[in-house]
Amino acid sequence: MLKEDLSCVLVTDFDGTITKTDFFWEVVEKLLTKDDFQPWKDYQAGKITHFEGLNRIFQKIRLDIEELHDFIYEIPLEECFLNTINYCMEKNISVYIVSAGADYYINLILDQLGIKDSVNIIANESFYSSENGLQMIKLPEDSLFYSHNYGIDKELVISFLKTKYKKVIFAGDGTPDFNAARHADVVFARGVLLELCRKNNIDAYELDSYRNILEYLKNNV
Repeated sequence: MLKEDLSCVLVTDFDGTITKTDFFWEVVEKLLTKDDFQPWKDYQAGKITHFEGLNRIFQKIRLDIEELHDFIYEIPLEECFLNTINYCMEKNISVYIVSAGADYYINLILDQLGIKDSVNIIANESFYSSENGLQMIKLPEDSLFYSHNYGIDKELVISFLKTKYKKVIFAGDGTPDFNAARHADVVFARGVLLELCRKNNIDAYELDSYRNILEYLKNNV
């Protein structure tokens, strides 16, 4: 077994960072009706948590398992993501995928790419049935990375990894990523996260493509 390089770790969000579109929005736009969107409106209104909003939306999916898998496989990925993972494997750099979404589709995609066993996945545990949709299971409150709102607290993940690695690189795109970005040593951001970083004077590289991360690793790690 190769020795792990403790000088650096790459921590990355999944939806909208590794993928070009969010699984959530793919589901909403292609599989559900306008009425099905109500749980997300309830979350936006502060009536329920982010976790509950996602979970109630995901539970409305009614595809056969094979149809769901085909649907997931069609989600476009960043072209340079796999090259980045292969580079990290070559250089013994650990990779953590940290998501407030469901681990079901993350595991499926990574397995198809042949890298599921090469990265660490921290996401909401989930399972699927065509009768009850995709259901997420919340971590116990005493879990290391528990979040009441998101299920997974990315800030706690970053804080934990900073005790193990000299440099923590973080990549993300959304509101759940902001507190994690605040504590990372190097940040790659796009979308809402980039806006929040600029607004709060947090240094961040703009994430145009996953190639930005690969080039940084080659030049700086």
